[in-house]
Formats: sequence, C-alpha cells, structure tokens
Amino acid sequence: MMRFAAGWFVALLWLLPAPGLVSAEKGGGDRAPILAGQWYPGSAKRLKAVLQEYLDKAPEAKDGARAALVALIAPHAGWIYSGQVAACAYKAAQGADFDAVVLIGPSHRFRFDGVSVYDRGGYRTPLGTMPPDRSLAAALRRADPDIRHLPEAHAMEHSLEIQIPFLQTVLPRAKLVPLVMGDQDFATCRRL
Repeated sequence: MMRFAAGWFVALLWLLPAPGLVSAEKGGGDRAPILAGQWYPGSAKRLKAVLQEYLDKAPEAKDGARAALVALIAPHAGWIYSGQVAACAYKAAQGADFDAVVLIGPSHRFRFDGVSVYDRGGYRTPLGTMPPDRSLAAALRRADPDIRHLPEAHAMEHSLEIQIPFLQTVLPRAKLVPLVMGDQDFATCRRL
C-alpha cells in the first residue's frame, strides 16, 4: 500500500457528466487542450481574468485549512455552470506548498477496466503546460497493474482538463499525475 507524503495533494472529480467534445492528441507528448474556448476561455489573458474573478469571489479558507489539506472535490462541468464552485474548492489550496497533484476523474467517453495514467507528457492549456510527475506516476503503475497508460482514455476526456487551469493558478509549481478511472466501482476506488 502506498502512503502519501505531506507534500502531495489529491483532487477527486466525480460530478456532472457532459456532452461530446472534439478530439485531442492520442499519442505521446503533452496532452493538447480540447475544451479551451468552449468550456473555459481559450486565450491566456481572458483565462487569467476569469480565474482571478472566480477566486476573488470565493471565501477564504479557514485558519489551518491549507496545512490540513489532503484532498478536495471539485465539479468538472463547463465553467459557466461550475466555475465558481470549483474556485471555492481550489481557493483552499491556493498558495499551499505541494510537490504533486494526483488528479482523478471518471471516464465519460471510453470504456475500460481499471485506471489510466497520462504519463507521456504534461497537460497543456492556454496558460502553458502543467508538467507530469513521472516518478510518482511510475510508482503508482508499479503498485497496481490495473493502473496503465491508455491514450484513448485521455484523448477526449474533459473531467481532468477542466481542472488544470485552476491548478496552474493556485499551485503553479506542482507537478501532475492525471488519472482517469474506467471503473468507478468500490473495489477500484479502494485499490486506487
């Protein structure tokens, strides 16, 4: 069983399924954005402004909340519907010192067993690329053979990408381990 060190952060995304999207890269390298300009702003300038507006409206975290933060749950719909709620979650992490973020989301488009990790590159948005934590991803893969890289699981999946601009803003130095769950049953959740 893997234990999480104090410098790691887990975001769980299990809310709001969504309609179809355009295609993303299926091979190696950075995962290209498929939602920019549709579910969140497509230009870096507008994206920064909208993120700041959402975060400014979110309440401050209670004293000690950042120090105690281990996980959070945020919605993954288009920001017009869920951006302000997501900002309330991410404001609790703003300025915290995490080495890595383990981002977990459900698969909406591709059916598979287990969990897929995107460890071929970072996740790109108009704000740049959130770099991968390849060593943590490799440790997860070694710990469970049902955690593997399936490019199709990430190619058109929105549940993770919608979170990345928030993470790039509130935790700009953190690396990313993006996980898409094909099975969201209790056994898979427990193993993960």
